[in-house]
Amino acid sequence: MAEHWHLFLDDHDLARSTGFDRVVHHPRPLGVVIPADRPWETAGVAPLYVGRQPDGTWLAYYTAMWWDCEAGTRQDDPGFARDRAHHIFSRIALATSSDGLHWEKPALGLVEAPATTEWESHAPFPSPAGTGTANNLGVPYVVVADLGSNGNVGDPDRRFALRLAPGEAGVGAAWAQAPNGFFAAELPDFRGDPDWQRRLTPCGGSFEPRRRLLHFWDDLHREWVAMEQGVTGHWIPSREIARFSSPDLNAWESRAVLYPDAADPHFPHSYDEPMSMTPFCAEGVVFGLLSWFHSDRTHPDGGPVFDPTPEHPHRWPWCRKGTNEMRITLSRDGGLTWDRTSSREAWIPHGQEEDSYDRLVIGALPPVPVGEEDWFFAQVISGDHLITRNTPEQLPYYHHRLPRHQVALYVQRRHRYVGMRAAYGREVLITRPVMVAGERLELNVDAGHGRVRVGLAAADPIPTFDGTTPAHAPHLLPAHQLPGFSLDECRPIDADSICEPVAFKGNLAGLAGRKVHLLIEAERAEVYGFRWA
Repeated sequence: MAEHWHLFLDDHDLARSTGFDRVVHHPRPLGVVIPADRPWETAGVAPLYVGRQPDGTWLAYYTAMWWDCEAGTRQDDPGFARDRAHHIFSRIALATSSDGLHWEKPALGLVEAPATTEWESHAPFPSPAGTGTANNLGVPYVVVADLGSNGNVGDPDRRFALRLAPGEAGVGAAWAQAPNGFFAAELPDFRGDPDWQRRLTPCGGSFEPRRRLLHFWDDLHREWVAMEQGVTGHWIPSREIARFSSPDLNAWESRAVLYPDAADPHFPHSYDEPMSMTPFCAEGVVFGLLSWFHSDRTHPDGGPVFDPTPEHPHRWPWCRKGTNEMRITLSRDGGLTWDRTSSREAWIPHGQEEDSYDRLVIGALPPVPVGEEDWFFAQVISGDHLITRNTPEQLPYYHHRLPRHQVALYVQRRHRYVGMRAAYGREVLITRPVMVAGERLELNVDAGHGRVRVGLAAADPIPTFDGTTPAHAPHLLPAHQLPGFSLDECRPIDADSICEPVAFKGNLAGLAGRKVHLLIEAERAEVYGFRWA
């Protein structure tokens, strides 16, 4: 079995990279693939789960949202009742696809929802007109996570984490009362299997108590983990990412683990904050798909809801106006600390025009592998984060339109988030000591316009000054390469490959268990990572 990939998103595996540039690569945008185009989607759609079925077909669960200013969901709150932007209803919806690009929304016939839309009663907010069951709403559960693929869970019976949607068709009263969290070996077939609920296993507790999330199992600390925005929800003095953890899904604790630092812009018109983060486990680390908010604090929310109070005197200038982009980060300690080496710039940039479909890239799901690519489905919004202006009438921020939430697709070759590039001369990247853990060395490399060679040197001090001062000096290693594994004894690589074998004159089996430095010589080429196989 191949070892985990050593990727170059941070400096963990690097002893010296003189002459190299670390380059963040943007995934290829393929545009909106699940549009908000139905009467019950006037406010938009937000992805919850996208994956492939055993037969190769695709399945998506998402939240469908529509405005109804006659009966807002928050009329119990005087402040929100005056804010028509919050008069939103939602249900869990289903979509299917044969290729992941073109999606269908089958009529499930389970629940009542708007049948058509009219625009006059509460203009410019759309209003439902008539109802019917010819919709794709009423999925009776929420797919919280694919723990088997993305959450470091090896138990096949716990591959999926689910929670029920009480009140939906097919969810009995007894199950609605059950612990709010279930495990399942496969996604329930709520349409074809009348006993689908019996195939769920109660988790013995509940998922993260704030929004009922669960993301992965942390082997290091022996606990379940969910990542969420904010420990308290008050964002003082800025938004933050919190880690919620529990050893048994009963007793939970939280701590703030990622927030703006001194290197982030903090000007009133451009105040950087983390908005949300989706973690997933891969290659022995936890990746974080980090939605990053450029907030305009000269445009605070204000109003009766968000004015300062004695209990929360610093709530102003908490702000909703701004843009979101997606960044990439990682953690090597189960989500307690997050390395930001590669998260100082956009991984998925936001659209530059105010009506771009991707003006906000607000959230992305873990990747779905397709051939040599990773497919990322993300929620995008066609306008700034602010929905309404602070007026007694709560008028829209945009006079002529409302932002729309939709699902977009971004595609990237496997593990090519970040590369180390030698664009000009011939440079040698030197790793920290790594143990030889296989009979073959493989590179994720783009040498289609140049070449790459690899050498191995023993991870031992190098004698200098006639042996009186042993040195740990990476730049001296090229003169101390192992016989049979020098740069000159490596067949040059001129390929563009996500998994290119390195051919040496020597046999790597003879070095098994030995610690070595990799010397990666690159010329007009880029290296993304390496592994033993």
